[in-house]
Amino acid sequence: MTNEVLIIGGGPAGLTAAKSLADRGANVVLVERSESLGGMARELTCKGLVECRSCGACFAVDRASEILKEPSVEVLLMSEVISVRKGDAGYEAKVKVSPRYVTDDCIGCGKCVEACPVEGKAISPPKGTGQPRIHWIDKRKCLHFKKGECAKCADVCPTKAIDFEDRATNVTRKAASIVYATGIEPIGACEVSRLGCGVLEDVVSSVDAERILNEKGRLVRPSDGAAPKKVAVIQCVGSRSVKNGVDYCSKFCCKYATKISQLIMDVDPEVNLDFYFMDLRTLHEPQDEFKRWAKDKKTVRLIRSMPSVIQPGKDGKLVVKVATETDTEAQENEYDLVLLSVGMRPQGVSTDLAGSLGIKVDERGFAKASADLEAQGIHVVGAVSEPMDIEEAAVRAASAATRVKLTKEVAR
Repeated sequence: MTNEVLIIGGGPAGLTAAKSLADRGANVVLVERSESLGGMARELTCKGLVECRSCGACFAVDRASEILKEPSVEVLLMSEVISVRKGDAGYEAKVKVSPRYVTDDCIGCGKCVEACPVEGKAISPPKGTGQPRIHWIDKRKCLHFKKGECAKCADVCPTKAIDFEDRATNVTRKAASIVYATGIEPIGACEVSRLGCGVLEDVVSSVDAERILNEKGRLVRPSDGAAPKKVAVIQCVGSRSVKNGVDYCSKFCCKYATKISQLIMDVDPEVNLDFYFMDLRTLHEPQDEFKRWAKDKKTVRLIRSMPSVIQPGKDGKLVVKVATETDTEAQENEYDLVLLSVGMRPQGVSTDLAGSLGIKVDERGFAKASADLEAQGIHVVGAVSEPMDIEEAAVRAASAATRVKLTKEVAR
């Protein structure tokens, strides 16, 4: 094989780099630590119930599907690069591939999940819209590995895809260049304890809301499964805060929160929705577009203020305490459900692997790309390097892929 490139991370940036490099004729090894491709984007739900809202949720699905069909890309899921050694001819990476206990014969029917007696289920499909749609078993939960008795998932599987004898393997891959695209992780909404996360059941993070919308097709209250009639969306939870160690704007939160708000109203136009924000930064589309949309909705209010605390109210309601825009008085507003819109942190930066590759961290914890690194064949791409949304991560990854040196390119 020639032109081997190792890509660490299977989110939008890693997938785009893989596709771009494959199109140039490179043989690519893509290592992803989770059970499916797509990164954080796979947990987003489509916001286009009425019309496409350009949320980018479908991008990761489409790009992952392309990569899985690409013969020159080897995909290693549930895998982790343990070490990388630099030699005269490039890099040699040791990769640990964890067992899935489900083979590629899985057709995603879900019968195994229904049969699993474990609370919370020991066998699951990929998160969100992650690809491929092959189930996997969590050994820590599975009764087969705890007691050696249960095999209910194997008994009902129509394609005999359950393989309890699957084992972890260590493989070695050589590469001339490495693309580092480990992506992001969400800020924990519970880090801001005053807003009721983890205490009040109907206070959910934007990540939780995306999952609920993906599973149910509409937003429901976790406490009773009822559709909320009055909803608050609160921006910048955990972001732009020195106290929480995330003093920067995560850049894409306003975009996704405004689109979730529009989806909530598309599903149920009778919902009363209050949108609390400090600043609206909606990236590609003018923020005035969302303001015009809200102005046309009689049941939507945009409130420029950061709530101070959320407390339990009467009859299962949530009470949001907030100052008025002029800071001259305080108000208390009641809601059925409160959505906390969280930002992000870079993932996989302060690791031994990153250090061994010579990747340095800036003052905010992001990986620093540099011409010196790229001269050594190390390319840092995507949101691990700075806050960005799906589209920007993909565009920058495609650009970085053009700078990866190949000994031979194939015209397609």
